[in-house]
Amino acid sequence: MGCVGMRFGRNVGREHTQKPSEEELLSPNPRVVSEVLLKREKFKPATILNLLAAAWIQFSVHDWYFPHTRCCGGMLLIMVGCRFMHTNSTTEKHDIKLPPGDTWSAPQMSVEATQADEPLDDTDKKSPAYKNENTHWWDGSQIYGSSEARTKELRGLPRDENGIPRTGFYTNWWLGLEMLHTLFVLEHNAICDQLAKEYPDWESGKIFDTARLVNCALMAKIHTTEWTPAILGHPALQVAMSGNWWGVLGEKLYKLLGRVAPGESTSGIPGSGAEQHGTAYSLTEEFVSVYRMHSLIPDNIAFFSAATGEHKKTYPIHGVAFGEARAPLTEQRLGFEDIFYSFGINYPGAVTVNNTPDFLRDLHTPEGRHVDMGTIDILRDRERGVPRYNKFRELFHMKPVASFLELTGGNEDVTAKLDKVYEGDVNKVDLLVGCLCEPLPKGFGFSDTAFRVFILMASRRLKSDRFIATDWNEETYSKAGMHWVQYNGMKEVLTRHFPVLSESLEGVKNRKCPAAVFGCGLMC
Repeated sequence: MGCVGMRFGRNVGREHTQKPSEEELLSPNPRVVSEVLLKREKFKPATILNLLAAAWIQFSVHDWYFPHTRCCGGMLLIMVGCRFMHTNSTTEKHDIKLPPGDTWSAPQMSVEATQADEPLDDTDKKSPAYKNENTHWWDGSQIYGSSEARTKELRGLPRDENGIPRTGFYTNWWLGLEMLHTLFVLEHNAICDQLAKEYPDWESGKIFDTARLVNCALMAKIHTTEWTPAILGHPALQVAMSGNWWGVLGEKLYKLLGRVAPGESTSGIPGSGAEQHGTAYSLTEEFVSVYRMHSLIPDNIAFFSAATGEHKKTYPIHGVAFGEARAPLTEQRLGFEDIFYSFGINYPGAVTVNNTPDFLRDLHTPEGRHVDMGTIDILRDRERGVPRYNKFRELFHMKPVASFLELTGGNEDVTAKLDKVYEGDVNKVDLLVGCLCEPLPKGFGFSDTAFRVFILMASRRLKSDRFIATDWNEETYSKAGMHWVQYNGMKEVLTRHFPVLSESLEGVKNRKCPAAVFGCGLMC
């Protein structure tokens, strides 16, 4: 369950996820959808977040999924959202005709088909399933790898001949991954030092394994209680996500009294006992789909000195990707403290229509591929049988929209584009496009439709994990390890390794406003 090679599951009945016909797959033309509805017209910032939040979600997604390698063919498709790439077929491909006047580098666009798992029954033949080549758990596999051999190989954070760290997963490398991988390797080492100090009789293997558990739990806690409240800033969500970890009694009472009841509602999911709810745990194709957040990526990143605030240089996003990921560190002699500070005061893009950067829609990879991530995002959802927007809402017990105008909340310009691309049929709107066109609830960084899957899987990830839900105890983590998880957050991790950030983060009160490190706390 949740192991390497296990299939992605489904949040909807498989009768609704059947393999599309060629016409269904290519209509309307995915490239036209990308050009008309995804292409960034002007950078629209997400002013409730900072760029560290965008880097964090890619870093986290690297843990949950193997990016279905080679299927999307590029870096930043995972950069924030599509780290969910299935393995490509070596024999099948989709040919996408280009509309008149298209400036693409070839007469047509060819995209490898996703490799389906071998069918086990008639259902698999009608509704193909796809394997995840990494684990589905919150096990830090983006740092530690997904096998014992890989973990041993990575213990020193070695680099390849291009200077890119050999991490648990290092495809699609950019500066955002460089900084967070480095940070949590440093954190792992700090945990090891503390465990060695507290338990001098422990052998090195036990220290390493326990530190990994502690580090992974801390990352899960940060994602639950800090990142999620930043991107979903509604007051009700602040309470709900804190409750997932601490229970309704809250952090202060939990730390004072410990678990006062066995259930998750009172004292949180950690320690409440694992539960699979009748279905073996896996992440799902629908969850993959709602994490398509490429519009978070800005066109440029401005870099500053953490000590003085002085502007050093502004790099285009392609200037900090792949082999150029370390350029601000090497060319400008900036330190990681400067990188974190800079990410904290740059805005990401808003998750909305017409905000996918041209860099991702005209992406040239180191291996020589040329891909449009907007086109691929649309194609992959269709290919994998993800229901289109209105059907998806219906299956999640939401009211389908009756018109394009209703979908856009009255935005006539976007309505006209939708009407033209989808030829007047609102039921043809792709899930991603519909989610990007929706008006957002107060404080939300993405759509209410996407939120329904997000919140379901956010709790399931924790509740299904025995290391969090069942083995949440000192026997597994050690007393020092449990204390480390419960009394640290992103602010503490940053200032432990980069003390110069303490002054900048002084006004960010994690205990009162957990989202501030990922939100506009450094800007406001």
